[in-house]
Amino acid sequence: MKILVLTSRFPYPLEKGDKLRIFHQIRELSRFHEIVLCSLAEKPVQDIDYEEVKQYCSKIFIINCHTTSIVKNIISNLFSLPAGVSSTKKIPFQVAYFFDNHIKKIIHKIITAEKPDHVYCQLARMAEFVKDIHIAKTLDYMDAFSVGAARRAESSNWLTQPFWRLEARRMAQYETDVAQDFDNLTVISEQDRNLFSPQNNTKIQIVPNGVDTDFFKNDETLSPPQYKAFHIAFVGNLGYYPNVEAVKFLVKRILPLLKKQIPDIKILIAGARPTTEVKALATKNVRVQGWLPDIREAYVNAQLFVAPLFHGSGLQNKILEAMAMGLPCVTTTLVNNAILAQPDKEILIADTPQEFAEKILNMLTETPQMSLNYDDLRKNARLFVENNYSWGQATFKLKLILESQVINANALK
Repeated sequence: MKILVLTSRFPYPLEKGDKLRIFHQIRELSRFHEIVLCSLAEKPVQDIDYEEVKQYCSKIFIINCHTTSIVKNIISNLFSLPAGVSSTKKIPFQVAYFFDNHIKKIIHKIITAEKPDHVYCQLARMAEFVKDIHIAKTLDYMDAFSVGAARRAESSNWLTQPFWRLEARRMAQYETDVAQDFDNLTVISEQDRNLFSPQNNTKIQIVPNGVDTDFFKNDETLSPPQYKAFHIAFVGNLGYYPNVEAVKFLVKRILPLLKKQIPDIKILIAGARPTTEVKALATKNVRVQGWLPDIREAYVNAQLFVAPLFHGSGLQNKILEAMAMGLPCVTTTLVNNAILAQPDKEILIADTPQEFAEKILNMLTETPQMSLNYDDLRKNARLFVENNYSWGQATFKLKLILESQVINANALK
């Protein structure tokens, strides 16, 4: 079977969650089917990144998005529909950001020439390009973007709050409307499926993320934690709003409580594209590392992974990677509702600064009355990921979805 994969970003390097998900799905699906990749790109793709992806694809088409077109599309969406959009309703701004009628024509020419059996479209922002083609197709929502926008509106200032409220309403309507144009819909977790409108969530199937447990492993699991350079690490795309809010919460709300008992406590914040706001968090207690070519360095050099995430949705790959590295994790109820690890055995849960400080200090000091010690938690975390989150298992579910739709389509011919 030939599968055309449509993405809003080139899948490599793996510094964003959507790129991580689609790269591993392409890699796993290529073991069984021919993959043709069609990706938008706002800047040139590096040769080394291209070659990493090319080994799993028969063909790769990269379509450049020009800044002038993006600006024009956003402005036109404020007053009228972008050219080529068939709906009579205003589309979300993130759909308008990527949509261009000229690019749509290019994609349709590629589909006509390649004659794929199935089109796999990643994210609702790309649905406008292919929603009207008559080929078996699947839309991967990944998570509920409309809910993410609504949560961002709740914490935004008076200037940006109206924008995010409008985007949340438009995105919720778009997610509902576009569902009718696809044969299959997928999301990462049960928690996310429940956030969609009732008429759609029964149609949505769960395709979880995974972890490359051969890559994310700590060969020094017996080394004493006191020799780590940092007490705490946080890893993620540091230009992504939920992550920015998480590190601010960590440094401004949790750190002052920790310093009362451990004055010289050290925190590592690592990830791509740190904002000015994130960079300003650096102190003698906090290092803002930014991008690391091998993100495992951040995990292996910390005693704990702490992720106070209260915004966003989906399944947090950073948590699974840390757990796979045998790194004890402290995170929120929201995050674990998607992961479903067992609290106080495989993961630690906290939702207030005081709860975070208590769980962190218990692990760092290991008081005698603790029912769960540091080594037990790290071993349980690794075992949980091994048993529940492999890319092979996760993508096999997607493989069955794509194959069944093609079989059904052929049966109707």
